[in-house]
Amino acid sequence: MRAPDYVEAIIAWRAWFVVADEEEIRLSSLVYKNVWVPRCELVASCQRRVFCFPRLWRKKPSEHPAPTEECRCGIYGARDAEHAAAYLTNDLWRDEPLRWPLLHRAIGRVSLWGSVVECKQGWRASHAYPERIYLPTRSESGEALPQLGDLAAALSAYGVPVKLIDGDLSMVGALVVALKARAAAR
Repeated sequence: MRAPDYVEAIIAWRAWFVVADEEEIRLSSLVYKNVWVPRCELVASCQRRVFCFPRLWRKKPSEHPAPTEECRCGIYGARDAEHAAAYLTNDLWRDEPLRWPLLHRAIGRVSLWGSVVECKQGWRASHAYPERIYLPTRSESGEALPQLGDLAAALSAYGVPVKLIDGDLSMVGALVVALKARAAAR
């Protein structure tokens, strides 16, 4: 058994999809097809696949614990809201369709602990759980979203504060200003 890298959890910024997983509303990772289960920590695993020799067409999963300095695996958390919010509007890195119907996008604070690797823009950790969830009140086109009360109520299953913030996803700067104002008010 080894000691954790930090005495306390690191609180970082993160973005999520809000999806319908069967009958439940859940947070989902933006890059990998992982649903964050309420009241359960998310545990990282390396998603990288390596070629098998001599059958190069076959790939096997990486066998190291996540995260490591040598790999890009782990659960990401950003140092600032601006960096996390940029993921909300950028779908260029997504190469596979979502497994669940997309209902909305969220930004918030995430607790990271266990093995933690510090990176240029934030951290990668072996364990994570949402600490606070914010839902923008408007769509990318600026229209008010009528179902937000229901989404916020469903996301309360995570047992963390869920707040509506005045802003939309198309203007990351305005969204970050609203986030900072909300954080200063608490």
